[in-house]
Amino acid sequence: MQGNTYTRYFRLILLLIVLPLPVLAQGLRTENLNGNQVVANQILVKLGVPLPSQRQALLEYSGDLDEIIGVGGAGWLLLHSRSKKVQELLNLAGTFPEIPNAEPDFVVHAINTPNDQYFASHLWAMNNTGQTIQGQAGTPGADIKAVSAWDITTGSRDFVIGIVDSGIDYNHLDFASNVWSAPNAFTVTVGGRSISCAAESHGFNAITNTCDPMDDNTGVWHGTHVSGTAGSLGSNSIGVAGVNWATRLMGLKCLDSTGHGSTSNAINAIEFAIQVKNNVGSSNVRVLNNSWGCYGCFSQALLDEINKAGSNNMLFAAAAGNDGTNNDSTPFYPANYNANNIIAVAATDNRDALWSSSNYGASMVDLGAPGVGIYSTIKSGQGDYAFMSGTSMATPHVAGAGALIRSACAFQTANIKATILNNVDPVPSLSGKTVTGGRLNLYQALRSCTVGTPGSTTYPQIKYRVCPPFQTGKTDQGYVFLYVSGIQYSAHYNSNYDTPVSIANKLATSINYDGEGIVSASVTPMGSSCSGKNNAYITLTAKAKGPLTNYPFYLKLTDMPPGGCYACPYFSVAPTATFYLSGGHN
Repeated sequence: MQGNTYTRYFRLILLLIVLPLPVLAQGLRTENLNGNQVVANQILVKLGVPLPSQRQALLEYSGDLDEIIGVGGAGWLLLHSRSKKVQELLNLAGTFPEIPNAEPDFVVHAINTPNDQYFASHLWAMNNTGQTIQGQAGTPGADIKAVSAWDITTGSRDFVIGIVDSGIDYNHLDFASNVWSAPNAFTVTVGGRSISCAAESHGFNAITNTCDPMDDNTGVWHGTHVSGTAGSLGSNSIGVAGVNWATRLMGLKCLDSTGHGSTSNAINAIEFAIQVKNNVGSSNVRVLNNSWGCYGCFSQALLDEINKAGSNNMLFAAAAGNDGTNNDSTPFYPANYNANNIIAVAATDNRDALWSSSNYGASMVDLGAPGVGIYSTIKSGQGDYAFMSGTSMATPHVAGAGALIRSACAFQTANIKATILNNVDPVPSLSGKTVTGGRLNLYQALRSCTVGTPGSTTYPQIKYRVCPPFQTGKTDQGYVFLYVSGIQYSAHYNSNYDTPVSIANKLATSINYDGEGIVSASVTPMGSSCSGKNNAYITLTAKAKGPLTNYPFYLKLTDMPPGGCYACPYFSVAPTATFYLSGGHN
């Protein structure tokens, strides 16, 4: 259990209840702390200021520490003791003012029940024609509208879905061609530890700190099952079809063969995805699937890492839990974290009913998705496919939706999340039980960002306030700011060499709203009252983000010292208030 942080046991979110054990299969020793399972003899800490050598020596001696190692990429450390229990270590950390944050390493565990020749008969979640699934006849149309969505896009191998789970059978015939493979050998740093991976490796095992994420969750194959739902190859005449027919699945193994893991290992798995995205070519991880969790196990260390994933443009799909409880009053993490990139997912059945064992929450669970009687991949040679139920099975439908939307629409994470949540099918069973009151509608989400006519405005402009030549020795310089839907762009100007056109061109070349071309800008010279001199129009063009999307634009000019020449500004801008541009409509 190297490199752990605040680690309670994660619980994968299927049906089989796994009872707490004092010692788990792969040697994970545990303690009971205030009713929660935690990894024995270790805690997670974050320093407020560096520990002087003498103070560190005191900490090591007092805690009987034999290991201090980094966890994730947000500055957390794991302290392991030869003899001290978790509460003793927490008490000790509390005596050090240099350690403002200390927490257990919680244990998370599985809640599993295992129970394109199967598309018509088994994949009701994609296309519900009223099939009978495990003895229950479905309601036609109670599905995510995948068939219509696939007429718009079937995905792209440019985008990676990270499967934070028990691993992935990367040899499975139904999705092997969609598994992420390292384009070359590489080394990244996770928790202060160098991880070197060979070319053609497929992800990370945070338990062994190796680059082999093979699923060993015997009898359940949880990570492989959710992988198949998110990204099995479609229209290949075998097995099942994933939400994405084309994507890349990265194995991020943090749960062991029994389905148990620790928050510290989950943190390191997420950090690996972040490091690979930023340092290895062809590895654009945009979505993380998280079908695990635990109750009452708030971890600042894990929340820090989830926020870091968000700042690296990753959507974090999280299962709501499988105990039929209200997450608004009984928090289930990570689904309950207050992080902008999280989508928390409940499970519905083939009649659009909220599954009786699904957790819910009008404030903390965002939407429902099919999660009962879901047929997907398990380990090759062990049956290849199986039915499973749980919010674990619902979550990869949403994670897959995030990747599919990105394949068609050049969106940042916030836009992807909003597109999913703003386009659900209202479902009575989810009204008052989830934030949206609805079930995932993949087609409507895609249609909202792909249908519509781009709009444009040419009102923003930069002008001469006075005509050249300017006063000798009176240089005017500063910044012109352009705000596009709250995002700020700026261009420095200097009256010794700039003109309205050159300033406008500086702004136009920097504008690429959302980083991916939703809004673009161009410049048109326009006449001015100054003989032979041009003012400049900036034309802003926006792609539709949905029905009647409004984009606020405005310009602002700020003089700056030295030489700000506050008494003699030579340029001006318009408008100085907010104007709106409709990006189009469906």
